[in-house]
Amino acid sequence: MAQAPKKVIVTGDKTKPKVAETVERALPVLRETAEVEAVDLDEQLPLESVKADMVLVFGGDGAILKTVRRLGTSPMPVCGINLGKVGFLATLTDEDLPKKLRAVLHGEFTIASARMLGCSVRRNGVVIHQSHAVNDAVVSRGALSRIIPIHVLIDGEKITTYNGDGLIASTPLGSTAHSLSAGGPIVEPGAEVIILTPICPHPLSNRPLVLSSSRRIELEVGEGPEGVALTVDGQVFRELRGGDIVALVLSSQRFNLVRASDYNYFRTLREKLGWSGHLGG
Repeated sequence: MAQAPKKVIVTGDKTKPKVAETVERALPVLRETAEVEAVDLDEQLPLESVKADMVLVFGGDGAILKTVRRLGTSPMPVCGINLGKVGFLATLTDEDLPKKLRAVLHGEFTIASARMLGCSVRRNGVVIHQSHAVNDAVVSRGALSRIIPIHVLIDGEKITTYNGDGLIASTPLGSTAHSLSAGGPIVEPGAEVIILTPICPHPLSNRPLVLSSSRRIELEVGEGPEGVALTVDGQVFRELRGGDIVALVLSSQRFNLVRASDYNYFRTLREKLGWSGHLGG
């Protein structure tokens, strides 16, 4: 068992369906065993500077990603209560209330500490953007339907050019997000790798790559198409030009995700992805 949280923060977007009513239902349970330091349903609280033992996020994976970004370098554990559709990052659902929420508040949980993906953009040798991703960083086109050439350099050596609608660089945790929908592999969280998955590649010989975190990965945007951009976790947007270089590294910066004591990764895959078939011996 982990140490039970004494102070908690509650956050979520109150404009989203079920968030406000589920928080209202959960607050009496929270106050039974912990001090509620703040209820932040406008998502305006400077989380990085607030002292608490855990932040509870009511919503989908997008709400959790936004909360991790707002935490900055704070190591505060994040406990997600899924009110969205798939919810790979959340450990609880509204159906779990109040039983499993009480269990978490009594210390019946583990912490999954995951490395984030560090992203920087260089233009003419000058760094113009830096950010961190929980799930992925995506180089893709805008409204114009033109093929984007993205040159991939590993440890300074150009290995291939991906031509298509773009390229997804994801963490193992993010392998079940955008990368999976583009045909990328599922990678167990905790693996020290970065996954590169092309979006609608042309030719078909452009395939996903799984690379060691020790590799120095650079994505150089080819000349030609306009409207190319870098999107980080679907939330941070940066326009790119031909010749810009996106450098990627599995960062030393981590975030801490709360997992219920009965959490099982492979059971979650079966349930979320609808896997079926004979599982007997």
